[in-house]
Amino acid sequence: MNGNDKRKKLKKQDILDAATACFMENGYKKTSVADIAKAAKSSQVTLYKYYESKVDLARAVVMEMVVGGYAQYDKQLDDSSKSFMDKMQDMMVDSVDISDNISNDFFKFMVDEFQGRNGDTKVMHKYNNLKVGFWKKLLDQGRAENVVSKDISDSGAMIYLDMYVDYVMRPDGVAFEKAVEMKKHEKELVHLFFYGIIGK
Repeated sequence: MNGNDKRKKLKKQDILDAATACFMENGYKKTSVADIAKAAKSSQVTLYKYYESKVDLARAVVMEMVVGGYAQYDKQLDDSSKSFMDKMQDMMVDSVDISDNISNDFFKFMVDEFQGRNGDTKVMHKYNNLKVGFWKKLLDQGRAENVVSKDISDSGAMIYLDMYVDYVMRPDGVAFEKAVEMKKHEKELVHLFFYGIIGK
C-alpha cells in the first residue's frame, strides 16, 4: 500500500470512528453529517468521498460493530489462560457494556438495519455469514470443558440463537418502544441467553 492509499484508509477510518462516537452518544436522527465531519476533523465534501450518505455511514458503523464484535469474541475464545466460564462471563459483560453505551435512537436504527427497513440487507447477511463458525467454536470449547451439555447439538443451539435474535430483528419484529424496553433488560436477557446455551 502506497502512502496515498494509506492516508485514504486512515481518513476513512477516522470518519467511521467519529460517526460511531456521534451516533452512539446522540443517536441517528440528532447527528448530522456536519457533526461527524467536525468530529473527524474533516470536511463534508471529504466525508462524501468515502460514504454516499448519512445512512450509508450509519450502516458502515453497524457493520463494523457486527464484524468487530465477532472478532473480539473470537479473540476471547482463543485466550488459553481463561476457562470457558470466564470467557462466557467476559462476553456477557462486554455485550451489556456495548448495549448500555448505545443511544436509544441509534439502537432503533440498528434494529431497522437488521430488519432491512433502511433499504439494504448487507448487515443481516454479514451477521448470518459470521455466526455459524463462531458459535460452533464456542460450543465445541464448552463441550471440551464439560460446561456445555453434550445433549445440546449445534443445530439446536443455532435454532435457539436465531429465535433470540429474530424476535427483534425479523422484518415484522418488535416496535421501537418494545425494543427500548428490551434494552433496559439487556443484562437479564444476556444472562438467560448464555446460560441457556450451557443447557444445564
